[in-house]
Amino acid sequence: MGRKQLAGIIAAAGLGVVVVGYGAAFAFAGAKIPTDTTVLGIPIGGLSEDDAKTKLTAGLKDRISAPIALQAGDSKFQVLPADAGLSVDVDKTVAAAGAGRSLAPGRIWHALTGGDAVEPVVTKDDAKLKAAVDKLARQVNRKATEGTITFKGTQPVKHDPADGLQLDTAKAVDAVFAAYPSDGTPKELPAGVTKPQAATEAIDKALKEFAEPAMSGPIRLTVGSKSVELEPAELAPALSVSVQEGKVIPALNTKSLEPLFLQRFKSLETLPKDATVQIVGAGPKVVPAVNGMVVDRAKVGAAILAILPKPTGERRAAVPLTATPAKFTTAQAAALGITQNIGDFKTEFPHAPYRNTNIGTAAAKINGTLLKPNEEFSLNKIVGERTKENGFAEGYIISGGKFEKDFGGGVSQSATTTFNAAFFAGLKIVEHKAHSVYISRYPVGREATVAWPNVDLKFLNDSGHGLLVQTIFKASTPGSKGSIRVIIWGTKFVDVTAGQSERTNFRQPSVVYNTAAKCEPQAPTPGFDITIYRYLAKNGVRQKTESFTTKYNAADDIRCGPKPGTTVTPPPGGITTPPGRKPGVTTTTRPPS
Repeated sequence: MGRKQLAGIIAAAGLGVVVVGYGAAFAFAGAKIPTDTTVLGIPIGGLSEDDAKTKLTAGLKDRISAPIALQAGDSKFQVLPADAGLSVDVDKTVAAAGAGRSLAPGRIWHALTGGDAVEPVVTKDDAKLKAAVDKLARQVNRKATEGTITFKGTQPVKHDPADGLQLDTAKAVDAVFAAYPSDGTPKELPAGVTKPQAATEAIDKALKEFAEPAMSGPIRLTVGSKSVELEPAELAPALSVSVQEGKVIPALNTKSLEPLFLQRFKSLETLPKDATVQIVGAGPKVVPAVNGMVVDRAKVGAAILAILPKPTGERRAAVPLTATPAKFTTAQAAALGITQNIGDFKTEFPHAPYRNTNIGTAAAKINGTLLKPNEEFSLNKIVGERTKENGFAEGYIISGGKFEKDFGGGVSQSATTTFNAAFFAGLKIVEHKAHSVYISRYPVGREATVAWPNVDLKFLNDSGHGLLVQTIFKASTPGSKGSIRVIIWGTKFVDVTAGQSERTNFRQPSVVYNTAAKCEPQAPTPGFDITIYRYLAKNGVRQKTESFTTKYNAADDIRCGPKPGTTVTPPPGGITTPPGRKPGVTTTTRPPS
């Protein structure tokens, strides 16, 4: 064998080794990400393309949706990536990290030994990003303040001038884009600082020249020979002072002082009175409107500010009056057409002091209620919560089919009477609820109970004219029944008659023995169903028939004490028999309601 042949064999053998090694390196590196590659600290080196996408998606899940933290000056802000149209493209990020097969020796060598930190590929929606920056600007931008003075009580408090901020929105678009995904550390926004024109000395001057003198004593406002004084403590909450271009600019929020003005100006002005409709004699009458002369609110603020810095002896100003017409005129009241009795109903009640108090109080609150067209009557709103402070006494109510004591017992008599007046006036009943058990002095099926605040009686003034609700109350005495009559005045617009079905589905009461200390005995009443009809007609022709069904529960026969034949452990000291009751005899009476 010659030298050339031997050399050829050796060379071929060496090439085979290289080829085999190269093939092994290619097989090992394949399409894997370079070994040391990371994306936002997440290692994906040595992973296949699919595995890298999976790991990167999981690792970035929270961060890519986290708010972008930003700051301008000392203030911090946030922008939601979704609002800015920003997201991370995982596929392109993995591709940028070097995923993919290649026979190039450099690619194989890099996959085996290389890799570094790779920035995520971020996609954006330019329109959303701009909109988010514009919204951000409204939060960042603030004008430089020239310094202000407010008041704590009557003590002036100085607030020195402060720099303003102005966001550079064009550069802010790039800044927000660059800050995503956020690592939680606020990135600085491009914002310029604007300086106030006045120095601190100007605030000091305003303090001495205006704020301190303003609190030095009362001021006097006059109308002719009449006058009122306003104290510094009354004005201070509405007073502020600012400095603009070196000038002292005081301001008074007269709107917030309106309750004070209404109270203190009573001796200076005559307030306008709206026209109304009231019962005069036997029927309704229009009470004319009265125009007023009131302190001119447009000028009173300037008058006060002009005298606040003046010394004692000069702290007074004349304020003008201005004619102020009533908001609801005499003509408008007359146009309501409240002239006829269109709904009238009366109910009676047996004597009980709490009934006189509660029914009478509710009647007084309802009396004179004026409803304009399309306004709604709400008994709870008009009468208010049934409390001692609101004029009500404790009496019997129905709760869960049993009689119990509570404030306002008996108000449902007022509700029932008002309901029937509205029923026969032909008005739309918006809300009403019958008692859970039947009370014989009320029209069967055509009655209403109320309870604060959820059970109400409401009807709508759909008559096309105004309505006036009148109540006529007569207190009961030990020897005579009391009564409440409700009249609804307006313009008659429909004729109403009523009808009812037979009573059906009778339910019998049970006998219940109650040993509770607060037991209230109760006589039994059967339950039943009944349907009520309302027929509405015009010119003798029926226009509509309405119906509603009431399902009365049975009122149990409640007897206070143990069931006969049961063993009762006597209280300490033995059993005490109530005066006038024989031992072993149970008496049952129905409590008043």
